[in-house]
Amino acid sequence: MLKPITPEGVNRICCLVISKYGIGKTSLIKTILGQEYVIAPEAGMAGQWLQMVDTNEKVCVLSAESGLLAVRDLVLDGSVEGYEISSIEEFNEAYDNLSTSHEMMDRYDWIFIDSLTEISSRCDEKMKEQFPDQEKAFRRWDEYTALMKSLVKGFRDLTQYNVVFTCLETVDKDQNNRRYIAPAVKGKGIKEELPSYFDEVLYMAIDQNYRVIYTQPYMDYPAKDRSGKLNPIEAPNLLTIKNKILGGN
Repeated sequence: MLKPITPEGVNRICCLVISKYGIGKTSLIKTILGQEYVIAPEAGMAGQWLQMVDTNEKVCVLSAESGLLAVRDLVLDGSVEGYEISSIEEFNEAYDNLSTSHEMMDRYDWIFIDSLTEISSRCDEKMKEQFPDQEKAFRRWDEYTALMKSLVKGFRDLTQYNVVFTCLETVDKDQNNRRYIAPAVKGKGIKEELPSYFDEVLYMAIDQNYRVIYTQPYMDYPAKDRSGKLNPIEAPNLLTIKNKILGGN
């Protein structure tokens, strides 16, 4: 049976955020909740997170990084909820809860998955356990690729939520030996395909001491904006980016 297009299905964003270590991907959770990092040049570029917008947005974090120190204050006051993910089985369990529970759908507006790099490692470990023999290496990589695609596309297609995946970057070379920046996941095939799964690929970097998000290809940075609503460079604020794309306030 054909599935009709509905307004609800397009009234959300799904994006992949790529960057190096320590740029502030996890801290983007704060921006969903209306906070902004305000820099005071007179204080030697020191800054602090301030509540700039009152919002009712609620985020469910799936953390495979074993580290939410960047949002510790929000975890302690109950603003950030979610699950620590240590295995693919737990990731699937979280998916089942979020995709079938009406309580979850009513409670959360966002799913924030931190990070695909760690999820990739979990998938790789699982496949090594299932296919320990080197003779089955080709089958192991086929199964790994299928598992990764299933996990990413499954969460991507949860249209009841805004969905954010974070991922570390790596430097790779194409068939012509040209250098390019890619998502840091295992498997060359899935690494090259991954950006095509998303309408929004955001590259987060430091530019002249300020954190910024690139929304269009620049130098070796992978980025794209299918909405056509974003500037080539945006402030690292996911709530603002969502509102620009969807026309919200």
